This record gives sequence, structure tokens and C-alpha cells, in this order.
Amino acid sequence: MERVSPERHAINSQNQNSKQKYEHLKIIVILCASMLTIMGSAAVAPALPEMLEYFADVPNAGLLVSMIVTLPALGIIISSPFIGILADRYSRKKMLMASLAIFALVGVTGAFLNTLYMILAFRTLLGVGIAGMTICATALLADNYTGAELKKKIGLQAACMGLGAVVLEVAGGALADISWHAPYYIYLIALLIIPGVMISIGESKNSSNHDHGKFGNVMAKKQMPLRSIALIYIATFILMVLFFSVPTKLPFVLSDMGISSALVIGALISIIGLFGTVGGLAHIRVSRYLSEINTNFVSFLVFGGGIFILSIAPDIRTLIIGLIIGGIGFGVINATNMSWLGRIAPEHSRGRIFSGFTTVLFLGQLVSPIVIQPILKTGTLYDAYAFLGIAGIVLGLIFGVVSSMKIIEPPVIIAEHPVRVESRE
Repeated sequence: MERVSPERHAINSQNQNSKQKYEHLKIIVILCASMLTIMGSAAVAPALPEMLEYFADVPNAGLLVSMIVTLPALGIIISSPFIGILADRYSRKKMLMASLAIFALVGVTGAFLNTLYMILAFRTLLGVGIAGMTICATALLADNYTGAELKKKIGLQAACMGLGAVVLEVAGGALADISWHAPYYIYLIALLIIPGVMISIGESKNSSNHDHGKFGNVMAKKQMPLRSIALIYIATFILMVLFFSVPTKLPFVLSDMGISSALVIGALISIIGLFGTVGGLAHIRVSRYLSEINTNFVSFLVFGGGIFILSIAPDIRTLIIGLIIGGIGFGVINATNMSWLGRIAPEHSRGRIFSGFTTVLFLGQLVSPIVIQPILKTGTLYDAYAFLGIAGIVLGLIFGVVSSMKIIEPPVIIAEHPVRVESRE
């Protein structure tokens, strides 16, 4: 029997420790990139009232200032299909690094601009960076993990998105008390993540490296549960329409309540993101007992109820309760849908499927103030929150009907592969 020398044993142990260290760093940098995606565009939300006052002479200033938060979604919608195709053909690692750089360098321009239309133009370009970060981060998780481990990692990702909302909103509020320009410096945080991506993430094994032939691709397409994917897309779109009514409109509700501190406004807005973190972590346990459809059924009832409470809140305490309930529902839904999609998406087209998910995710963000605007012409913000809350509850009931009638085909894991299967450069 061959004996292992102490020197070789030490080398093997050192290599194992080094590999484990890179594994930990890899998940950390993916999660850090995820923190900046959903609420990255809303980091300047606490400064909106001051910006509206500054740009009061601009025609339609109310709508245009609100679109500072939502307009990056336009860049995301335009660029996502192309980024998805590129992510399937080329290096997701390099695309993630480029996206982080765009996010930082384009995002910070608002700190120096004084023209509303120029700010809006650069906010559109910011969407290109957010799209790349969202698609590549989620695809990298699905590339490297599977099964229960994938659910756990996506639950952590959703939690980090909520945590990112807290950090960015509170930091944005603190900086907005200095000047409405100051919150735009937050985007430079993305530059700190790039070195971690360079060190810990190797090139993904995607479809360009594993061509299974035309027959294999046709078979994969036949197995793809298109109705499930369509339902995920629709639910995600409506979820984001409802969710982004908080950072875009709640600052004005709080101003009506006599709250003028941007720091306090940012802290209150961040509550829904903070409890979105709780919901993302709760998804890991909930998924053990409920199917994805039933989880959406329950969670949309919770989320819609939380938004509806905002319409009847007589004081700050009740409003906070609504934000907490809505945040938990949002976190569970977001994590459930990402995990669901990651589980059923075939590896060779994962980038394109997640680009579709990213498109509907941010299309909901883009149209959120547009959906609310007609309501405001005939009613108040409270009426808008009542309408949106009821819409969320109705969607939950629709999921209940879909579940009871078994309209959606049974879920099938299309592209199963071992956990942590990544080749290193």
C-alpha cells in the first residue's frame, strides 16, 4: 500500500484550504454584486423631494424626477436580450466585471450633472450595467450549484438584495441630507467588487463549450416548461410594479406626514427591503413544505395585504407594519421565482432565460410610476396603494386557482449537473 508522505499530505491540505477559501470568496462576490441590482437604481430615492424642488421649473418635473429611479429599467430592457445571448456564448466572469465597471462609472455621473435630461440619459445607460450584473450573478449561481444547494444560495441572494436595499437606502438618505448630488457617489462601491471577481471566479462552462448537437438542443426545448416560465415572468412583472411604488412614491407620502429628513425617509423606505431579506431567508424553509405555485399563492396575499395597509395607515406605526408585511412577502416571492427558474432552465440557454427574467423584472420597475400616474389624476397616493394592494391579492388568488386546477405542468429538472462545477483559469 502506497504511503503518502507528510510533505504531500501538507501540500494537498494546503490546496484544499485554498480551494475552499476561493469557494467562499466566490459566493461572497456574487452575493455582493446581487446586493446592488434590484435597489441600485433606487439608491437616490431619498433625494427625490429635493430634486423635485430643484427642477421645479422643468415641465412634468414630478413624473421625470420619479423616473430617475425607474428609467434605468429602460436600459435594462433594451440590453438584456443581447447580454443574455453573450452570457451564453462568452465569459460570464468578464461580463460581470464589465457590468460592475459600467454601474460604477455611469452611476456616479449624477454627482456632477445639473441638467435633468442629462441625468435621465445617464440613468438609462446605468441599466446596461445593472442588466449584466443581474443576469451574470444569477446564471453563475445556477452554473455552480444545483438542487437544495441552489435553493439555499438563491435564498441568500434574495436576502442580499433586500439587505442591499437597506444599506443603499439608508446611505442614500444620509448623503441626501448633505446634497441631492451626494447619493450618486454610492455607485462607486461596485469598483470594490471587481478584484474579488478576478480572483475567485473562473470561466463558466456554458453552451459554447458544450455543444450537444442540434438534436440535443431540440430535445431540451421540448422539455422546457414554457407555461411555468411564462407564469414566473408575469408574476415577476406585477411584483415589481407593486414593489417600486414604495421608493418612487412613499417619500411624498412621508412628506405629507410632516417628515422632512431625507435620512429618516431613506430609513423608512428601507424597511421593506430589510424584511425582504427576512423573506428571502424564510424561502429556504418555506420551500421544504410548499411548491413554488403555492408559495406564490400565500406570499402574494401577504405582499398585497402589506401594500394595501399603506393606503389606510393613519400614522407612521401602521405604515411601518404595512412595510414589514409587504417586505416579507416580496422576499419570499422573489427568492421563490429565481430558484424556480434556476432549477428548470437548461444550461445551454440559461443566460437567455435569465435575460428574459431580468427584462420583465425591470419592465415592472419602469412602468410602476406610469401605472400609478392615471390613478393620481383622479385620486390620491392612498388610492393608488389601495389599487395596487388589491392587485397583489388578486394575483395571489390566481396562483391558488392555477394550483388547484393543476394548469402548470409538473416541474422537471432539465439540466442537472454536479454541485460547484466550474473550471478555473
